Amino acid sequence: MRILKNLSIQNKILLGIGLSFVMAMIFLLAIVIYQFNYLSEENQTLMELELLERNYDKYEALVKSRAQILSQAYQIRLQESQEKDQSFSENELKNLMSKLNNEIAIDDLYFYIYDLEGNTVSLPPTPNLEGKNRMELQIQDRKLLEEMINLVKNKGSGRLSYPYINPDNGMIETKYGYLQKIEGTDMFVGSGGYQSSYYNIVSQILAKIKNIRDETIYLFLIIFGIIVLIIFLIIFDISKYINQNIKQIVSAFKRVENGQLSFQLDIKTEDEFGSLASGFNKMLNRIKKLTYNDPLTGLPNLNFLESNLSESLKENISNESQIYLFTLITDNLTLVNSNYGYQKGNDILRELYQRLRKSLSEEMTIARKSDEFIFYFSSNKSKEEVKEYAGDIINTLSEPYEVNNNLIYLKIKIGIAINEQGENCSDLIRKSRLALHFVDEKNNIKFFDQEMLGQLSGRLNLEGKLRKAIVNDEFQLFYQPQLESQSDRVVGVEALIRWQHPEEGRISPGEFIPLAEETGMILRLGDWILNEALQQLKAWQNRGYNIIMAVNIAPQQFQQENFVEKIDNLLAKYQLEARFLELEITERTVIKDIEYTVEVLSRLKELGVKISIDDFGTGYSSLEYLNRFALDKLKIDKSFVHNRSNLNIVKTIIMMGSNLGLEVVAEGVETKEELDFLRENNCNYYQGYYFSRAQKAAVIEKYFTDNKEESDY
Repeated sequence: MRILKNLSIQNKILLGIGLSFVMAMIFLLAIVIYQFNYLSEENQTLMELELLERNYDKYEALVKSRAQILSQAYQIRLQESQEKDQSFSENELKNLMSKLNNEIAIDDLYFYIYDLEGNTVSLPPTPNLEGKNRMELQIQDRKLLEEMINLVKNKGSGRLSYPYINPDNGMIETKYGYLQKIEGTDMFVGSGGYQSSYYNIVSQILAKIKNIRDETIYLFLIIFGIIVLIIFLIIFDISKYINQNIKQIVSAFKRVENGQLSFQLDIKTEDEFGSLASGFNKMLNRIKKLTYNDPLTGLPNLNFLESNLSESLKENISNESQIYLFTLITDNLTLVNSNYGYQKGNDILRELYQRLRKSLSEEMTIARKSDEFIFYFSSNKSKEEVKEYAGDIINTLSEPYEVNNNLIYLKIKIGIAINEQGENCSDLIRKSRLALHFVDEKNNIKFFDQEMLGQLSGRLNLEGKLRKAIVNDEFQLFYQPQLESQSDRVVGVEALIRWQHPEEGRISPGEFIPLAEETGMILRLGDWILNEALQQLKAWQNRGYNIIMAVNIAPQQFQQENFVEKIDNLLAKYQLEARFLELEITERTVIKDIEYTVEVLSRLKELGVKISIDDFGTGYSSLEYLNRFALDKLKIDKSFVHNRSNLNIVKTIIMMGSNLGLEVVAEGVETKEELDFLRENNCNYYQGYYFSRAQKAAVIEKYFTDNKEESDY
């Protein structure tokens, strides 16, 4: 026994149990081989036939049931279409069959659907074949689809065996299946199993094995008794040692399961149990660090914050103060990661944390999850005071960050939730995150209120309608004339998108454009607007009207790597000179990444495209940036034009544009008084309801009847 204790556990088991059971297995194997010699070829064949028959019955029942479900679904959909007086196309039928077939899964079994022309309707293992005609599919000189279709046409259903490639092993095997026509359609459904799968079903063989086992059991018992006597002493010593250490290890795992991480497993032997204990202790330390700390910033993570927040909420029940929980995110960090790499993005996150830490008091708990920073504090301050405090934080974090000698500006958003009676930490964090959805350009701090729940539901509903509208082509372009201030000559138009919903009517761009930008759908909309606008411009030029087409460009469009190539390709597609296209970009677009903006604007300028800054005066532009950008125009925001107290600002912008060599366009001109003021101060161009609101192309065209000479705009 002393010698065995010096061996490793693995060697103990191999020496003790292994040798003993090897002897037993040799005797048992000899007996089993002897008995199995009595199994005849005929008995094996009968068992295989019986097994095949059972599987055929199973496939027949499943396929018939699937065909009935699909047929009923088709009838229900057809009836709904007829009630709504709508047509039900063949493609819709096939899509319905495919969708239902894919959604109703049965274990590892799949069902395939073809039509009587050999077209694949649904084939779950290889969806890339769906929609393709496989009439010519031939394996081992058998045209499989042709055989299936003939069987369905002649009998409506039936069994079929054929060679096919088993996707599990890549081998050609015999597949046994059943086919059934889907009533009311020209399609059929089928399923089956491969020959190799039968090898795993041994119910028939077990009956024979039982008889053999009964005959040999008394021999096995005698041998087993001898083996037990041999290994008993060895197993007793090993089991006692193993049991002692396993109990200790199991106890340690249970403690971890209950959240206890501050202990160590105390096994100091030099065998496998000692190595296991050492590895467990290292793993425990790592788990503790990962559970409560963010590896990038060293900050506590959300688990740690939730633990502390739960305690704070319990303690705050009897206090008059309130807990304010902040969720802070950086809206454009993904753009930084894309342009400069994740390492630079992580560097910015670290610097952001250092700034944030200086803005918070020492007793505040702060945690990080991805690009979110979450922190809270208990205070008697009013909402207005807390909002002012949040504004100070944003001002600190909005100062530029230097990356590769470039200045990067982060767009900071903060959602704030205030605890209510009986609220848990998850509810509070969820509310602060929900408030972030309602942060906009004018207000980057939002407190949660209950109305947001209903509004969010409305936004989700609008998002669904917007996605459908893009597919159904529910949009159209309207055009608003742009005129020379002194002569009232139409020199260009601005393309403006309009959405005519089939049920709700006209939906304002102010509702769906921000949502499209938030969800990324603005990229598809933007491509559609550019294409439609240039197509209309070409049509006007063909009729002799040489005007400028101004198109608004969203920030996401401008940040696309191939944006300049897209513009170049569209101009070539419609055979247009670049000087007739003007792209309008906002200040928030150009300020995101100054160096990138300079590069893109320079490339557009090389093409000959005109560039204007839209809504000038409402963003962040500085004279330094305006000098660096390749611009042609400034567009004064209509809020300045309408407000008489801002007229000096309008004068300043016009004068500044003139000094910088830029033309100036005033938006939203609605009265003669406003136009007279612009003329007196030498504003180059204007647009607005005073002359014309945005209208369809056919209506707008009447304004350039006398304007067939080439525009200098």
